[in-house]
Amino acid sequence: ALYTPWPIKASACPHRGASNRNTPLSGPLASSQQTRRGQTAMTYIEKHLNAGEEILMTGRFHWLWYARAWAALILFGWLIIGLVYFIYEMIRLVTTEFAVTDRRLIKKTGFIAANVDQMSLEAIEGASMKQGVIGRIFGFGNLDIEGRGEGEVDFPTMAAPAAFLREVNEARQRSERASIDRLADDLEDHQQPR
Repeated sequence: ALYTPWPIKASACPHRGASNRNTPLSGPLASSQQTRRGQTAMTYIEKHLNAGEEILMTGRFHWLWYARAWAALILFGWLIIGLVYFIYEMIRLVTTEFAVTDRRLIKKTGFIAANVDQMSLEAIEGASMKQGVIGRIFGFGNLDIEGRGEGEVDFPTMAAPAAFLREVNEARQRSERASIDRLADDLEDHQQPR
């Protein structure tokens, strides 16, 4: 077992051997998480989970976005613009996190300042997935989740957007069923003679 100096529920941290159906962590959630002693550091989203909340699936950038940054460095690195673009893009790729938990959607961007968009599963009204021909071939696309009123979470171009959307829909259905079950239990308790 891996030693961590912080208390953490195994099910809330997918890379610690939890039994959930998410894809193996890669991209921003795995690339820079090893500390000097081999311990795994917590991501921003893991640090800000509510009590009892579990990460169901983490999103990740497609490998083409990393390749694009490296191509800019190789082709234009001798120009300052290639180096600047490479550094900017790698920081963006490493510091952007997005996940679906059993209670909400979360997207965190930013290096020094954190910009967090989140939406509860109950507030989701619809979704829009855009995947062009190249995206279909290579398995990437854009995903926008729409909520009640003006709420919306626009996810960056990600790998496997259909799988992420499927997990969002399944989590939303489980959340709705749990709400109905709690209501039924409350009604049963209320109707029993005392």
